[in-house]
Amino acid sequence: MSKKINKKFLKLFVELDSNCCDKLGVKAGGVTEYINRLESARFAPKRDEVLDALNKYRNVRNVLAHDAKAIKKNKILIKRDLKWIKKFIKSLKRKKDPISAYLRKARKYARRKKSKKVILWLVVIAAAAAAAVFGLGLV
Repeated sequence: MSKKINKKFLKLFVELDSNCCDKLGVKAGGVTEYINRLESARFAPKRDEVLDALNKYRNVRNVLAHDAKAIKKNKILIKRDLKWIKKFIKSLKRKKDPISAYLRKARKYARRKKSKKVILWLVVIAAAAAAAVFGLGLV
C-alpha cells in the first residue's frame, strides 16, 4: 500500500509544484518559492500550519525522488496527506491560500492608508480655500 500512496504523492507533488510555479511566476521550484514567500509573510492566515506541511512534503518528495528504494519502503505518508495536498491545490487555484489572503489584506491596507492621506490633503486644501475665501489670512 505504501508504494501506491508514494507514487500518488509524487504525482500530486508535481501538480502542486506546477501550480505554485504558475502562481508565483517561476519556472521551477514552485513549492520552495512558496515556502520562502510564506516565511516572509509573517501575518498570513494559517501560515504556520501550511509551512509545516509544505516543508514536510518537500522533504518527503526529496527522499522519494533521490532514493530508488524509498518508494517501496517509505511509510511516512498516509491517505490524509494526499487529501491535504489536493485541498491545498484547490485553494491555490481559487486564490484562497495563505499568500493570496495575505496579499489581499496588504492591498486593502495600502488602499485604506492611501485614502486617509487623500482625505487629509483634502481637509488641508479645504481649510486653505476657506481661509482665502473668508479672508482669515491663514494662507
